[in-house]
Amino acid sequence: MVPRPRNQGATISRTGSDLVLKLYNAIRSLGSAQHDLTALNETLGGLAKKGGTLSIRISRDRLYLNHDRIEMRSGHSVHRILLNELKKRKIGKIEFREPPDDEDLAEFLRCFLSMGDHNLPDGETLQRLLRKKKIESIRVEGLTPEDIEEDLGSSYERHAHYTRIYLYAMRLLKELFGQVDRGEECSDLDLTRRVVRTIVLGYADSPAAFMGLATIKSNREFLPNHSVNVAIYAIALGHRIGLSHRFLVDLGLAGFLHDIGESRLSWLGTNESRGLSEQEWTEATNHPALGVKTMMNAVGSREPAASRLLAGIFEHHLRDDLSGFPKLMRKKDVSLVGKIISLADFYDVFTRPYGENRFPCFSGRILQLIVERSGRDFDSTLTKYFARIVGPLPVGTLCRLDTGELGIVCSLMEEGMTGDRPWVRLLVSAGEIYRRRDAVSLKLMDKETGKYQRSIIEIIDPNELKIDVAEHLVPF
Repeated sequence: MVPRPRNQGATISRTGSDLVLKLYNAIRSLGSAQHDLTALNETLGGLAKKGGTLSIRISRDRLYLNHDRIEMRSGHSVHRILLNELKKRKIGKIEFREPPDDEDLAEFLRCFLSMGDHNLPDGETLQRLLRKKKIESIRVEGLTPEDIEEDLGSSYERHAHYTRIYLYAMRLLKELFGQVDRGEECSDLDLTRRVVRTIVLGYADSPAAFMGLATIKSNREFLPNHSVNVAIYAIALGHRIGLSHRFLVDLGLAGFLHDIGESRLSWLGTNESRGLSEQEWTEATNHPALGVKTMMNAVGSREPAASRLLAGIFEHHLRDDLSGFPKLMRKKDVSLVGKIISLADFYDVFTRPYGENRFPCFSGRILQLIVERSGRDFDSTLTKYFARIVGPLPVGTLCRLDTGELGIVCSLMEEGMTGDRPWVRLLVSAGEIYRRRDAVSLKLMDKETGKYQRSIIEIIDPNELKIDVAEHLVPF
């Protein structure tokens, strides 16, 4: 009987995370002229001195070092990337029976990478290839039938689960903002914080799923929809720079409530289309201060969590050079929470449909606008990290492929060993509407020609074809 997987102590957690990171870096660097396997070999050698066979394996969509679960640390998306690469090749276990020499290790990694370019790779095929090359120090096993079955069914179910959380968060905020509009006291924020905590954990598990959910842009329910999206983008950036779990929850809560002051200006949504008078504009620009006043009554200001929340609400329209609003009586540094919420708020607003455009549009042009304002409106370091998250082809980008097919980018650029060729959800025309088909990787290559099967040749504004990308990314 195989021992049941168990959670690990802090030492094993660090050891497992370190091995995953070294393996990931070795695979990434293998295609470069200066690839170096020293760090990975040293880690394997150090673990081998402790005795016994060493293995990295998958069980129930998690990575394990032997029988101990490897925790996914905040900021270390490489765990999810490596897990996805193993699952794509149907590899359930990589076993190091002894530290391999550099030649065997390099050959194993080359075989591993080459299998990602075929349509039907599997762990057993890789194992036969290793035996053919007389590599005895490394053994590979395929995914178990249980894990294959779970993987095929869990992706959709997990995505549907996260969708329900997203929609529930919108309903929760709609009720909360309604209370503020009616002049009532905010209800207990513990439930709101628990929902944020669930989103933080969910994002660590499936970043692309939540970035796909953030393509939902409802102007009819602008405030709750915008607030949940800002929280997702803020959590994504905070996760990328390695903030702690507690900080991420505080950051997400600030994203949820950053515009709560606007709920005290119920006239704002009906007047924006005709333009605001000078007095109305003055009142509108005061909504961060109104939000702080509202939340001060609800949470006070003593605890660090409350300080982060209030900073995010007050500062989300302050720019890095202290322009924006509210106008400050004296100079002060914008907090990290304020800087992150400002970036997330700007991005969600500029990807929304306005005027004659009925559908949101995602493209690198919006990211370029943020980069151009780096150092003036936005913190330059955070802008670089945000650019890496969103990428030149953000989730939700509508594109035409060289095969003539239409597709929507549905994976983050950093979710593969090579980040420049994402997954896309194919669309097929059915009269005046489009239906979604399978998702395909743009990294797949034709065995005969050695060329990529599909490549993007054009980015398309969804409004030209009347396509709402969220309908094809989110399992409603």
